Amino acid sequence: MRSLAISVLLVFSVTMAKAEEPPKEATVESMNLFVENVLNPFWSSSTMMGESVFFCERISGEPASARLLFAPETLVSVKSAMGDVVYEEGKDFALDKEKGVITLRPGSRIPVKTQAEMYPLASSALAKIDGKRGDPKTHLIFGEGAFFHKMQVEVTYTHKPDAWTGFAPKYAGGSLPNTMAKLKSKQPITLCVSGDSISTGANASGKSKVAPFMPGYPTLVALGLEKAYGTKVALHNFAVGGWTSSQGLADAGKVAKEQPELVVIAYGMNDGVGSNPANYIKHTKGIMEKVKAVSPKTEFILVATMLPNAEWSKPNLAHYPVFRAELAKICGVGVVLADMTSLWEDLLKVKSHHDLTGNGVNHPNDFTHRVYAQLILALLVEPAAKAEK
Repeated sequence: MRSLAISVLLVFSVTMAKAEEPPKEATVESMNLFVENVLNPFWSSSTMMGESVFFCERISGEPASARLLFAPETLVSVKSAMGDVVYEEGKDFALDKEKGVITLRPGSRIPVKTQAEMYPLASSALAKIDGKRGDPKTHLIFGEGAFFHKMQVEVTYTHKPDAWTGFAPKYAGGSLPNTMAKLKSKQPITLCVSGDSISTGANASGKSKVAPFMPGYPTLVALGLEKAYGTKVALHNFAVGGWTSSQGLADAGKVAKEQPELVVIAYGMNDGVGSNPANYIKHTKGIMEKVKAVSPKTEFILVATMLPNAEWSKPNLAHYPVFRAELAKICGVGVVLADMTSLWEDLLKVKSHHDLTGNGVNHPNDFTHRVYAQLILALLVEPAAKAEK
């Protein structure tokens, strides 16, 4: 179902479960927390909410460890990504606060993967995808749905203010005058998304139908705008898994038909496997032209994609920074860049890819779907607007 009235979500029509059963959908409380989180991006906060970590054997025979983005001051919680297990310091893990490193203790309940499981042989029956860059006989750990979600841990903690020194987006509402005029006057808007599997919400827990049932980033963006501006946002998500910008161009007439105030165009991950920068930017421009021909006042956010697993042999890694640079060239009044490529590059200076991934190679997890939403909302919501009703 491609069309979703976000105002309905704010009513939180939740299926009521029996007391002894786990919830089948996000609760009112969790949905409120999701929205609050995406309106308070990690780079401007002194509290990190639900940072994901993944534990694997990095050196054979040594305890598994994972690194937090910041050195923690106060550890608030360490729990499974599904929220059903709370892990204990001293029993399940040890924390080096100065380095921000969590190391598993003997007998820890936290899931962990061995080197053999991380890099299975092509002949292995382990969950895998081909192949490791430079070594076709070795594959990479891989799984769709909740495979990674069930192995990852979410950590909430406080840290020193202004600890983030990497890329951070700036408010770009001045370049989106039509959209911002409606939002600031509390008029309803239509938001369309044209993209690939990332934009379908792939590997977000809601898409995988497991707790905490968090929706993918497009829904989080729409909910965040409703919260920030006290208006209604009708979301029409035209994203399709496996698509490239070429297929997005062929489908652009459906986007145009909605005559949206704002369109998020988010391709690149799959273009990096078989396309080239010239075609990618040609198709992106074509999508905008098709929409503008029908809806002249429509404005656009162009998403430079997250990066794939650098160890995966399929994508051409050199394409992604070029995609980002080419998108930046076509921005101006009515068109702004959401630079997830730069943000992801800086996250990877501290975090491992498996801390951030939802499937092992090219999808975000709950934490990074929230980062996607934080990035886009930062372009649209000034800090002073967050308290508006």
